[in-house]
Amino acid sequence: MKLLYATNLENQTLSFNLIENILVLRHVGLEEIVFLQTTPFDEWLENLSGLRIKYRILVEEALSLPRILSVAGKENASLVVTDLDRKTHNPSRSSLIKGLIKRSSVPVLVLNDTSMRGKELFEHIVFPTDWSPASEKALTCLLGFSVIIKRLDIINVIKGKLTVKDIRELKQRLAQTRKMCLTKKIDAESHIYAGRTVEEIITASEDYRATLIVLGSVPKKPFYKEMFRRNSSCRVAEEAAVPVLVVP
Repeated sequence: MKLLYATNLENQTLSFNLIENILVLRHVGLEEIVFLQTTPFDEWLENLSGLRIKYRILVEEALSLPRILSVAGKENASLVVTDLDRKTHNPSRSSLIKGLIKRSSVPVLVLNDTSMRGKELFEHIVFPTDWSPASEKALTCLLGFSVIIKRLDIINVIKGKLTVKDIRELKQRLAQTRKMCLTKKIDAESHIYAGRTVEEIITASEDYRATLIVLGSVPKKPFYKEMFRRNSSCRVAEEAAVPVLVVP
């Protein structure tokens, strides 16, 4: 596995602890990181040498969507990680995140919380699902990380009133998804939320003190209620206080 780490943060801003968090992916095959950055901090990254990981550095004057996508393609990256300046009302950050989520052919990890609050990236995941093809792809990706996941909360967000039959079927689907996770030895629980999709996903991440949100991008209408709208994945990635992994 090769990872592209695109960042416009300065040397003193970039967290080495966060890089160490990313390195947990070595347990699922990570072999190399390609840094695409706007500030040359080669000396700082020499710390990676002692962590037994290959890395290369590409320096750009500014990050752009075409360049990130181009490098990801040329490097055959399996995952794109974005660690971008979160200045208030930063339009470039917003447009980059939206563009990557819509156009990337590989999963995109948006790092929103650079401190990680002393926790590991895959320590506690919130996984919103509506069982659409996109959600099922996200679940498949998630199960591939099973050896590094400590806890998982599966949620479904509903709108309006459901019939007794709908509720019964919804609970059965949640139970089936949870069983799949338990089979992979992931400590998983399931929950039902009601309200606006993006807000409820973020609320769930706060309720369960998540360290990561994992979701599919641009899912189609689900079996029960329309859980996601076209821009929901982008909004969660931009607005959540924790990292968000979006699977295309």
